[in-house]
Amino acid sequence: AMLWLMTASGSSLSFGVGSVAGVLTGAFLGSLVKGHFRWEACEDPRELKRQILGAALMGVGAAVAMGCTIGQGVSAFSLLYYGAPVTFLSIIAGAALGLRQLIEGFALRA
Repeated sequence: AMLWLMTASGSSLSFGVGSVAGVLTGAFLGSLVKGHFRWEACEDPRELKRQILGAALMGVGAAVAMGCTIGQGVSAFSLLYYGAPVTFLSIIAGAALGLRQLIEGFALRA
């Protein structure tokens, strides 16, 4: 939706752009009506750094996998794509390492 707003020059809206804009607008209005809307921010600068690093790593992972996790890790198996097993195993390993770091931290053991 944002890409269309930035680059559209006389082109018509598509169903995908309308869906994204509709979901965002509907979620915002629904949260206002229910009284659940609130602004949130990171209280700890370290948490913000972790979130930004995680987002950057997800972007790098998507670029390396040549697509999103669902497209390369799940759907590619049905097409017998040669990179699907590597991508799927990398997704599992990354999730396991991330969960371990989140729960235990990477403390050095002596």
